[in-house]
Amino acid sequence: MGLITFCYQKFQRRRGWLVLLLLLLLATAFWKISELQIEESISAMLPDGDSQVSHDFQLLQQAPFARQLVIHLTADSDIDSNTLLTATDQLRSALPVELFNKALSGPGELSANPMLNQLGEYLPVLADAEDLQAIATRLSPDAIDRSLAADLAQLLQPQGMILKETIRRDPLQLEKLVQQKLRYLNPIPEVRLKNGHFLSRDGHSSLILADTPISITDAVGSQALLDAFAAACRQLPEGIRANLISGHPYTLANAHTIQKDMKLVLLVSGAGILLLFFLFLRSLQALFVYLLPLFSMAMALVVTGTWFEPISGITVGFGAVLLGITIDFGLHVYFALRYGRCQQGREQLLRAVSRPVLFGALTTLAAFAVLLSSALPGQRQLAVFAMAGIVTALLLALLFLPHFIGQNREQGASSVLQLRRHVYDRIPALRIVVLLLWLGIVGFAAVQAQHLKINAELRQLSYLPKKLQQAEQMLGETWGNMRNRALVFASADDLEGALQRNEQVWQHLKERGLLDDVVSLAPLLPSQQTQQRHLQAWKVFWQERQATTRDLLQLSGEKYGFSGNAFDPFWERLAGPELVADPELLDHWGLGRVMDSLLLKNDEGYRLLTLIPDQQEMITRLGSEFSTLPGITLVSQRRFSQQLSHEIGVDFSRFISFAGVAVLALLVLLFRRLPEVFLALLPVLTGLLVMFGGMGLLGLEMNLFNVVASILIIGLGVDYGIFMVCHGQQEEHLASSRAILISGLTTLVGFGALVLARHPALHSIGLTVLLGISAAVPTAVLVIPAFRPKRH
Repeated sequence: MGLITFCYQKFQRRRGWLVLLLLLLLATAFWKISELQIEESISAMLPDGDSQVSHDFQLLQQAPFARQLVIHLTADSDIDSNTLLTATDQLRSALPVELFNKALSGPGELSANPMLNQLGEYLPVLADAEDLQAIATRLSPDAIDRSLAADLAQLLQPQGMILKETIRRDPLQLEKLVQQKLRYLNPIPEVRLKNGHFLSRDGHSSLILADTPISITDAVGSQALLDAFAAACRQLPEGIRANLISGHPYTLANAHTIQKDMKLVLLVSGAGILLLFFLFLRSLQALFVYLLPLFSMAMALVVTGTWFEPISGITVGFGAVLLGITIDFGLHVYFALRYGRCQQGREQLLRAVSRPVLFGALTTLAAFAVLLSSALPGQRQLAVFAMAGIVTALLLALLFLPHFIGQNREQGASSVLQLRRHVYDRIPALRIVVLLLWLGIVGFAAVQAQHLKINAELRQLSYLPKKLQQAEQMLGETWGNMRNRALVFASADDLEGALQRNEQVWQHLKERGLLDDVVSLAPLLPSQQTQQRHLQAWKVFWQERQATTRDLLQLSGEKYGFSGNAFDPFWERLAGPELVADPELLDHWGLGRVMDSLLLKNDEGYRLLTLIPDQQEMITRLGSEFSTLPGITLVSQRRFSQQLSHEIGVDFSRFISFAGVAVLALLVLLFRRLPEVFLALLPVLTGLLVMFGGMGLLGLEMNLFNVVASILIIGLGVDYGIFMVCHGQQEEHLASSRAILISGLTTLVGFGALVLARHPALHSIGLTVLLGISAAVPTAVLVIPAFRPKRH
């Protein structure tokens, strides 16, 4: 470590220049920080890249209601449905169109829709083999007779004049076969229509669906959207309430929570470390130790902001933790130079302490470096942020801080370690008690760790206000499972290919009797190839039956008083021009919103969606079957959570393995003897076991953020182990146990502040690391000396 002492000698007479350089760097850092963009959402902790999990997540975002605004209106029991529907129209009109695009409260009056009059014209290209079989049963003499009797009964009703042309055009009610296909375009299971509006079955709820240009990750835009919605809701009559269900309220709630948590955590952690300063350091020179992590955090923000744009608010909140990490190096240098003892003076102390400080920083850097390969951008940000802060703190601790520490106070250096070592020497049994207690805790933690589970539910990583959860629960109870369904994507370069593959999906589900609660365009929009096949089958069908059917209609018609030409429109339709169903037709029929939800186009081609129930058994079965079909992809929120849980487990094992190998290699390089390597690893192993055991005991689940917590424990725990083992080997007394105790307290203060956070991400990191560090510090300070006291 001669380079450190060489730099110390060179800068010894140039402290003013060092201060000026640091002030310039600090001013530049704060200028850069003022320009940083902070993303106050959970999106940084969602997968990106080319992984299967990332691919499935991107597809899940294309679910129809994942991209729409759903406004749920509810009325008190004493308010009739007509009043509710009137208020629904008023609210829809009050919503600003620049924020609420294509606001829709229902399909409108069906009588004004050209679809009902035109559906029958497209029966030749939409009728499949089962439809033809159903038509064949309606062409028997008895069936025709019953149909015309029913037609006559309808004509004798008050609405008979309205139905006259419909009956002439379709005396056998064949159009119902096409109308039945419309039910597969309804994504809202528990809905009925009244006066062209969406109305719940109990008549006390209505819906408004809308699009918006505001991204769900845009906190500022989300605020404008919610403000406009609140303003529109003020005109609702008493007894009628409206809730907006979308990702935007969650984004805003998370943004506000992260903002509050950042202020609280930084304030509490800063005040806590300041309190430790007054309790344990009590020296003006120690103020530089206190300022060191603040400078490190500023530089870490600059480096991370240069690498990533924007920075996650969770990463910024992690700055409180960095206060506890980066202060460790300064504390060790401070206590070594201030209270250490050796024969050759300050330079020897600096040389002695620089060895464990340098290797401690390297092991911590190695532990965080493994996160750079994470599929989560937030974890990569945390890695860069922590590594930049650690490097800054290391350089400041070894090159800057030694010049601003006062004279050595050897006479006051009766450290905690010195007193404890004497106790161990005088009472050897105390060492056995400490070791037995340690073994008991480790054993108990190992048993409890077996109860630890992985939870990859992304919603659990966001702040979920109870009011929003209740609104979404009420939506599901009223309208059925309209938001949480599995998606089957049929993809191709052109529309025809996508339609053909979409038919494959439909036929697959139909053959297995799984069409209940399915939403698909396939019955109403087959491929052109299928439509031509249907048309040819239709022609053959009627060539064989037209003459007989005409005679039967004529005979039964005379029986019930119909004129000889009453059903000419029916025969004219059969002889009419060949028509083709296409997306433009469905849009003309008022199904444009359904088309936009289920038919997607991008630069890669076309995708058609089929929505199916997200049921475990069905998804498992269909997942393996669809995987053999080209262009077909099944994406399930349930399966996505399982895949993400698996990925977390794989990533955790990979990160722990890589970090473990890197740390082990550095320890072997440092100590070159296995007993010392084992002792240095004791705080790490104990901290991890107690963290896992504590989580199992408390019923906490492993999530994306606990992976970061594990890396933190590895990095910090091995630092403690290195210092205590080096302390036992070196002739110099570096006051290491006192430095470890205080650095552990600063870390606990940093993480203790995170425990106060309301956001699950920050709170999760704080609580789990608090468990691990609470075990790692006593292990370093008490257990390592119990195995091997300092040499005389």
